[in-house]
Amino acid sequence: MFLLTLIVIITVFLLDITLSTLNYKHRTQPIPENVSDVYNEKDYNTWLEYTMEVFKISIFTKILSTTVLLVFLVLDIFPKLAKVSESISSDPIIQVLLFFALYLAINYVLSIGLDLYKTFNIEERYGFNKTTVKTFILDQIKSILLTIILGGALLYLLIYLYQLLGTTSLIYAWLIIMTIMLIINILYSKVFIKLFNKLTPLPEGELYEKSKLVAKSMGYEVKKISVMDASKRSTRLNAFFSGFGKFKSIILYDTLLEKCSTDEIISVLAHEIGHAKHKDIIRNIFIAMIQMAVYLAILSFFLSSTTFATAFGFSEIHLGFALILFGILLEPFGIMINIPLSALSRKAEYKADACASEAGYKDAMISALKVLAKENFSNLTPHPLVVKLTYSHPPINQRIDALSKK
Repeated sequence: MFLLTLIVIITVFLLDITLSTLNYKHRTQPIPENVSDVYNEKDYNTWLEYTMEVFKISIFTKILSTTVLLVFLVLDIFPKLAKVSESISSDPIIQVLLFFALYLAINYVLSIGLDLYKTFNIEERYGFNKTTVKTFILDQIKSILLTIILGGALLYLLIYLYQLLGTTSLIYAWLIIMTIMLIINILYSKVFIKLFNKLTPLPEGELYEKSKLVAKSMGYEVKKISVMDASKRSTRLNAFFSGFGKFKSIILYDTLLEKCSTDEIISVLAHEIGHAKHKDIIRNIFIAMIQMAVYLAILSFFLSSTTFATAFGFSEIHLGFALILFGILLEPFGIMINIPLSALSRKAEYKADACASEAGYKDAMISALKVLAKENFSNLTPHPLVVKLTYSHPPINQRIDALSKK
């Protein structure tokens, strides 16, 4: 089991590095004609430089994280962390929580330097970063507190149920996790986004009036369109759809409003309405429910087998380590299941683009995609294999090609 785990980690690492390298080497392929006007020569050369730097830091990050994980496994660091947590508390549940806290704290310390370098060096030099040191620190504090409060509370409850009911508790775990997932979807724009960003209603005016008209023409009632102050952190553009039923909302980045024309923004809005009409969020929740049921069924094996625990220096099953090992060995399965899910996601993007076209904004949608590509420094020549295996959105040229045929 020890050797099997190491093989899985190294295989996943090599696959990840291979895909990243393929995409990087493919960057100099001829740019498709229908997106040849996205970058001028100067911007294209800048994009090549940016891609090189992001590739290097990405590879270094993957090497570091994989090396740390292997060191933890080979040198029996996990049993040592378990002993430290046991020396702090005699409560079995608190011991597991402390075990996770120690592991996450070590990983955080190792990764925070890379995050700082990428944000305040790479992103800063290429004009993307608008985050101040104060905002960065506050974001870190808020993220840590959310992890401790929400993640810790959920983990405590699940461990308590497991100790009380054994593997039968996994049924209740599924119900609890799914309930929390639904609550997060409902409260995402009302609570969670507001912890980090300010949301304001789309002001009345030409854009607001056109938004109402296009929504009505698509048979969709717009109850709330919000503008998010994304520019406080980055110059990148985006828009997204959140929630479902009475809790659905559309959120536009303020950078999108700054860089796009009214019709381009409306086309993006129509695209997001397309996601709502096709019930993409509900579909994703349904898929997640099935995935979680399968994952918990697999987890029951790790929670009842001492083979893995003893192979890594534990004398008996350790709940915290079982969860970490479960996550490690599940990665190959996650990669495989992600292939059809990514294909499904790309199909949904084509359908949402078609909604913008049907609403009368085909040309505006094509134009908006080019603006998004330029301002976000999108890769116009991704490797086809990487697209098939990992891309949730089709490449820009393929989306424009599909729109042109409408």
